[in-house]
Amino acid sequence: MTLLVITAAMLSGCFGEKPVLEELGADGAGTLKVVYADEKSFYSRYGNAFQVKYPGIEIEVVSWGEMHRELRDKDDADMKAERLEFLRKHNPDVVIVSLDEMGEMAQEGKLYNLDAVIAQEKFDLEGYMPGLIDMIRGKGSGSLYGLAPEFSTSAIYYNADLFREHHIDPPRHQMTWEELLELSSRFKGLGSRENQIAGYYERHGKPDQLLLRMADAYALRLFDAKGEKLMFETDGWKRAMKLAADSIRNQSAYMQPPIEDEQGNLLWGSDSLFFQGKAAMIMEETWFMSDLKHRPAWDKEAKSFDWGIVTAPVDPASPDSSPYVRLHQVFAIAADSPNKRAAWELVKFVNGPDRAKANSRKTKETLPTRIHLVEEIEGKSLEAFYLLRPRAQSKSIWDNFFNIGIPHEFFWEFRTILSREMEAVIGKMKTVEEAAAAVQAEGDAVLRKIREEEKARRLTTEDSSQ
Repeated sequence: MTLLVITAAMLSGCFGEKPVLEELGADGAGTLKVVYADEKSFYSRYGNAFQVKYPGIEIEVVSWGEMHRELRDKDDADMKAERLEFLRKHNPDVVIVSLDEMGEMAQEGKLYNLDAVIAQEKFDLEGYMPGLIDMIRGKGSGSLYGLAPEFSTSAIYYNADLFREHHIDPPRHQMTWEELLELSSRFKGLGSRENQIAGYYERHGKPDQLLLRMADAYALRLFDAKGEKLMFETDGWKRAMKLAADSIRNQSAYMQPPIEDEQGNLLWGSDSLFFQGKAAMIMEETWFMSDLKHRPAWDKEAKSFDWGIVTAPVDPASPDSSPYVRLHQVFAIAADSPNKRAAWELVKFVNGPDRAKANSRKTKETLPTRIHLVEEIEGKSLEAFYLLRPRAQSKSIWDNFFNIGIPHEFFWEFRTILSREMEAVIGKMKTVEEAAAAVQAEGDAVLRKIREEEKARRLTTEDSSQ
């Protein structure tokens, strides 16, 4: 009898562990409500394949994109309230959101913690690119509230033919901004009068764009923890401002002036010089590979040339990580979903190795977060995109946008101030110290004004509701 009791206890321990989530019924039936940009793109990307494997699960897609279009002109407080009301109204089981949105919803207790079910089912987290799971956990205060099947990141694309023609060593992985711009300066004066060659080409022609790219690499903070004051007048920001201004002035970084359209509007962001073979390097995201292949077919001025890719510039203090990795679609489960098992099956399916491999064959703008599924495209190695770890705690200057509640209006006014002060430094009308002080003072004033206006609107709304 004693032996039977011990044996039964052992069997119960080995085979009777209660599942974290109840299994689907014998017929595999279930229902799911999914929030996604729109129904057509969801089924094209994920839904059709999922329902082949789980024909018994009925899916309803609620358009998140429609809500965002309706809220485009509202302020942050209104957008947050409307988004919560949208979720309460539709009560979805699965939400597919940005990493920042996932972090905000997790803080609000709106998402289901995946750690327990992942551990019990031994779902493979090792197959993801190094650092990616840490990045997601960083937004969830150490817990995993979502999984992302795809990512994009920035890299340096270069014209290998130009480097060979002028006997200049090509760029390499893990260069700093200083090293990249020094390499760029070697192209100065090369080419004929009509066809001067730019080294590094910053297609977004406003000088503040280059500064902000550098700020991300060097993990510079723009706000204090409460979002009440700027942190611009610091040694780090001054060094970055000087490097960016000096590089633009001496044309180590070439900023193309805006192009005027037929209506007289200024258009920024042309990438034409690189495609015309007049620029040696440009910083772009993963989608740029497709453009390199197809551009000559429709752009008469575009040339075909041999090209390569290396990692985006790094912080010398953290040369193995990158701040430029972006997760555009994180799959998460609503905390109050009554259909968590079916929801988990969808999240698990979308993020599994089989689905990632299938999507890797047709991905254009993004790449699979699971490594070793696709190692080259168009005969070009993808090492530049996978070599650097995403920063576990993103330190983008815009990070914690939701958490500290910086109003959208601030950024446009701030960029105007920053661009003006950068122009003053480039033109030697101001010192870096004078420009940094002006950005700090005027930025703080704009932030206070917008905060006060936001508070007044909120009080007016509360009074009218009473």
